Amino acid sequence: MADEGLLVQSQHLFEINTSPGDGAGNWVRVARGFNSFEVANNEELDQTHYLDGVGYGTSTVMGAQLTITFTGHRYYGDEAQDWIFARKMEIGTGRETEFRWTLPTGEVFEGPCTLAEITGPSGEANAKGEITVAIHFNGKPTYTPGDGNGGGGDVEG
Repeated sequence: MADEGLLVQSQHLFEINTSPGDGAGNWVRVARGFNSFEVANNEELDQTHYLDGVGYGTSTVMGAQLTITFTGHRYYGDEAQDWIFARKMEIGTGRETEFRWTLPTGEVFEGPCTLAEITGPSGEANAKGEITVAIHFNGKPTYTPGDGNGGGGDVEG
């Protein structure tokens, strides 16, 4: 069980497979240089008004796609960042791999993904190169309930 209280975001563990299609793969931590992430479920809604709703609508989630957008600074020499940015100009399957997200509670979301919206490095002359990459899970990721061992706060790298 995770400690009670406010969550420190650095306790999440994010990993990307830098050898897709190669058996067990090569899972590398996505962390160095990134200082923020945003999770979205990108839901598609059907909103319908029925006669018995007296003017109020009903929403049904018809589809979704789990995405995680990372922002931060370009760190050359980091295995995950170097692998991601080597694919910036690729299209199609050249941007597909697998991704794993372990929450501080030990819950895990894992599955095939596409690297999207790779931007940067860019910014002011006297600033670090700002970057963004979005991980778009392809299909519903596999969910594993938490085991109480937590995420990646104590992992080096």
